[in-house]
Amino acid sequence: MIRKLLVTATAALMPVALVVATYPGAAVASGPPRAVGTANCPIYSGKGTINPGLTPAGSPGGVKIAFKATLTSPTGAACANSSITKPAGVTIIGGTVTGSGYYNGPSGASTGNSCSEFDGPDVLGQITITIKWLTTGGPIANTKIVYSGNSGTVNGSPTDTITLDTPPAASATKTGSFHAPATVHKVQLQTDIPGPACGPGPYSRFNILGGSVLV
Repeated sequence: MIRKLLVTATAALMPVALVVATYPGAAVASGPPRAVGTANCPIYSGKGTINPGLTPAGSPGGVKIAFKATLTSPTGAACANSSITKPAGVTIIGGTVTGSGYYNGPSGASTGNSCSEFDGPDVLGQITITIKWLTTGGPIANTKIVYSGNSGTVNGSPTDTITLDTPPAASATKTGSFHAPATVHKVQLQTDIPGPACGPGPYSRFNILGGSVLV
């Protein structure tokens, strides 16, 4: 009789256990918090690639670009112009900026990878930027920005500066830390890419010599 009661009680409890295991309120892992405030940091160095490499004449079609740069000071100094209001007690001391995307020539038959067209006339197809922040006082979420549209994001002489902002980009969508205000989303890269005039090339690799991030 006792054994029968135990079996019956166990059977009655099983559905309850199953309900608890699948209850939607169960704990779910979450990432670092989105920071609120302003991040304003200098870029110290980095490297990038262009495919196909730039030449004076170029070739028909667009051009792909990828790069990675560091915000971290060699001296370990904090980003002096940054201010985080939430979460409290967090300070930015650096990070990395990673980007990839493509440019199109200004017209269907144009040579997007010629030095003279890359510097100015090329139209930004899309570039996605991810900023991973290095902080003290606790981690914060990455910032992601997607830029697209418009020409004029690359210019300079004797070397190119890439300015990702609106304008010259037609649109920019920012998510993650510093997602507001949505209108602040500038990433500028000072490079050693020759432009608009260049030697025979191809110039498929470049160095990032400086720049800044303001989000």
